[in-house]
Amino acid sequence: MWFVFSLGLSILAVGKKGWLQFWPVGLVALAVAYILDSTLIDLGAFSYHYGVPALGGLPLLYLLSVFPNGIILSRFYPSRRRLRLPYVLVVAALFLFVERLMFITGNFRYLHWTLEYSLMLNVTGMILVLWLGEWLGVIKPGE
Repeated sequence: MWFVFSLGLSILAVGKKGWLQFWPVGLVALAVAYILDSTLIDLGAFSYHYGVPALGGLPLLYLLSVFPNGIILSRFYPSRRRLRLPYVLVVAALFLFVERLMFITGNFRYLHWTLEYSLMLNVTGMILVLWLGEWLGVIKPGE
């Protein structure tokens, strides 16, 4: 369900032109999410309960949802530097809300993990994705 929502939202919000421009950042987001989440799963921080397991213990559709979410994240990344941190914090909080819903429904379990750790992980992962997007030249540096 999250994959379908993410894909639909990205098509509506970003459009074909946005997809053509920002798809490399979607791949970067996929790689970053895989590396961070699979490592933490291996370390016993958290686990996913439902879904078809994919690489590293991540459900396949959850992992694939990262691609369109990376495109959305990069498309609306502010060009003004002073707005970037608030943007990342707001988006990280939105993802934390989704994670909380997954926790409540039993799809996601904390083993040695907390909601606060997830917020820090979301912020770190998003900053890394956006920085790599700039480094690749897909996201143009602002003021």
